[in-house]
Amino acid sequence: MVRNPSLRRRLLLFVSLPLLAVLVCGGIINYVIGLHYANKVYDRWLLDSAEAIGDLVNSDAGRNELSEQARILLQFSVKERNEFAVRSMRYGVLAGDQDLPQPSPKSGHSAPVFTDFRDQAQPMRMASVFITNKSDPGDMLVISTAETINKRRALARELLISTVPIELLLIVVAMALVWFGINRGLSVLDPLAHEIRMREAGDLSPLRTIDAPLEVQPLVATIDALLGRLDRMLRQQQRFIADAAHQLRTPLAGLRLQAERALADPRPDTVREALAHVERLSAGTARAAGQLLALARAQAPDESLGAAVPLDLAELVRTEVAARVPDAIAKGIDLGYHGPEHGISVIGDAVLLRELLGNLIDNASRYGNRGGAVITVAVQPSEESGCVLSVQDNGPGVAQELVPRLGERFFRAMGNGHEGTGLGLAIVREIAERHGAELSISNHHDPHGLRVEIRFPAVATA
Repeated sequence: MVRNPSLRRRLLLFVSLPLLAVLVCGGIINYVIGLHYANKVYDRWLLDSAEAIGDLVNSDAGRNELSEQARILLQFSVKERNEFAVRSMRYGVLAGDQDLPQPSPKSGHSAPVFTDFRDQAQPMRMASVFITNKSDPGDMLVISTAETINKRRALARELLISTVPIELLLIVVAMALVWFGINRGLSVLDPLAHEIRMREAGDLSPLRTIDAPLEVQPLVATIDALLGRLDRMLRQQQRFIADAAHQLRTPLAGLRLQAERALADPRPDTVREALAHVERLSAGTARAAGQLLALARAQAPDESLGAAVPLDLAELVRTEVAARVPDAIAKGIDLGYHGPEHGISVIGDAVLLRELLGNLIDNASRYGNRGGAVITVAVQPSEESGCVLSVQDNGPGVAQELVPRLGERFFRAMGNGHEGTGLGLAIVREIAERHGAELSISNHHDPHGLRVEIRFPAVATA
């Protein structure tokens, strides 16, 4: 079983690793600083020893020589090697260790010189001072004192060891404060979690974002957007169920009535007449179910459809009209297309656009002139918008006061003698809105009939 990652542990890990890196870097810095100051202290001691020897050998009592007691004190050390040398620039080594390297004076004779060298595989440091020989003013004495650097490193290590526990303690205290701060900071999410936990199943209203921290606002906004999409989908499903119940209730009742009629009167004429009614009602029911599904698809969220792509609207409309011409001729309808063969682009879904055009043509065929319906489908570019798709019939039109209501679900203009579901123009309106297009319906007078226009927005070109 895989454990879910803990935000607290992650935050603590992200904080602890830099703190440990700071501890390591702090230890290195402390060691370097401690070694630096240890070098300064021991260099000062070497320099003081060299100056003291110089004062002694250059005095009247010294006579350029050191007593045995002074030699023992200078070279005495329990663990470390201490060496010294007194040189005359004219006469050579006067006292001390002859193996010590001879330093070179700097630009000024009074400036001391520090030299690092190795003796018997041990690193050593030497301080040298240059003084004038009082007994021989033309001569210069070089007094050098040297020792190993082990004491310096030992002192730096002692300083490091003494500071590491303090730094560890500070880091432990810092980690405890960080842990407390993380717990305290994450506790502000508890009201949000409590609100989500206490909600009813059907409550899809946006969350309260007043008390949510600024860093959590994007998460809250994402949850609100998800709740909004779920709310729209549930409303769509509820509306589809209501529409289906509204639209199918009457034909299903008619089917049941005709079946009861045929069962009650088994004479062939009665049964044949009932079956004819059943066939008509079944066709109407199938058409209503198809239009309900088309309306549900047109109202579906954007992500449920295929990606919108550039389409040649002129070619799509011309092909669709040509496919419907044989059926129109069989019904005595003059169906024609006016416009270019290709070259008019829109961004959209080809399936939905074919559904839109099919509903417009079916609507014009149903309500056109009974004596010989003439339907003209046109696609033309427009200066105000990208292009215009129009479908016009030669029927009686619709009363002017009813035109604004065309496109409402289940609304039908009464008195035209045709059956319908009242969903055709509603589907057209939904599909047009999905494509950012504008639907306009008007009674046309030259020639006479109802004209439906879909104005598509212009397509941006590179």
